[in-house]
Amino acid sequence: MLTQIELLKKYNLKIRGHLGQHLLLDPNIIRKIVDALDLEPGASVFEIGPGLGAVTHEILKRGFPVLAIEKDPKFVEVLNQELVPDYGGRFKLIHEDILKSDLAQLVSNHAGKKVKVKVIGNLPYYISTPILFHLIEHAAVFSKAVLMLQKEVALRLSAKAGDEDYSRLSVTGRLYGETKFLFDVSPSCFLPHPQVMSRVISFEFRPFPAKICVPKDELLLDVIRVAFSQRRKTLLSLLVHHFQFRIHRRDLELIFSRLGWALQVRGEELSLEQFFALAKEVGSFIDR
Repeated sequence: MLTQIELLKKYNLKIRGHLGQHLLLDPNIIRKIVDALDLEPGASVFEIGPGLGAVTHEILKRGFPVLAIEKDPKFVEVLNQELVPDYGGRFKLIHEDILKSDLAQLVSNHAGKKVKVKVIGNLPYYISTPILFHLIEHAAVFSKAVLMLQKEVALRLSAKAGDEDYSRLSVTGRLYGETKFLFDVSPSCFLPHPQVMSRVISFEFRPFPAKICVPKDELLLDVIRVAFSQRRKTLLSLLVHHFQFRIHRRDLELIFSRLGWALQVRGEELSLEQFFALAKEVGSFIDR
């Protein structure tokens, strides 16, 4: 397969960095990313935004099937012409916006309902957080992800209660899996050079619910979302507003007292376990 620089010239393409397009050129980094997937016989890979197919080609030449989803029509044209002739039996390309796709259906149709698929991708920086939430929503069909993210997004994904980067993504991510830092990638490894450092992480999906006893799934996720919706406000005020027709303020104050929390506590101070406890208590009042 031609190099990415050669493909750019062959197809007269321009990379649009302002749209989050940054081609990873370093072959050693590409190999390290694919190595991190720990692919074994029978594994199947779902790739997000293959671009010009550098990572895709590395996986395919190792003998593993790839289902890739790409939004840019120019990249789709290149991939169909460069990879399909040699790897058509193991390479399937979906021309769609990942955020509008039913990933569970796509992956199940490709790999079968009983196969857990591994995910790989260099996520566009400007939509990486929505993509992460979209993957988490479809966690049941995935076993592991190796992703390149803007470093600050990676920090949010792995942050703990009280950390500066702690967020809704931190809590939801921990609910559905475990994040591990792998390595950082310099802007000089890309074309064009991004203005930020990139970080490669692995995310091991766990079967939902987590080992801790989980209250109603939707309620738990709702409470987490509300808690981080306005960081300047106290958790109590946010919950009072959100549940105004379902639970009284005095009941929420009673819940906080039971849990041993100050009425001024904020969402970013709570661990995942504490969110479990809160959702359980809120659910008990709502069900009355």
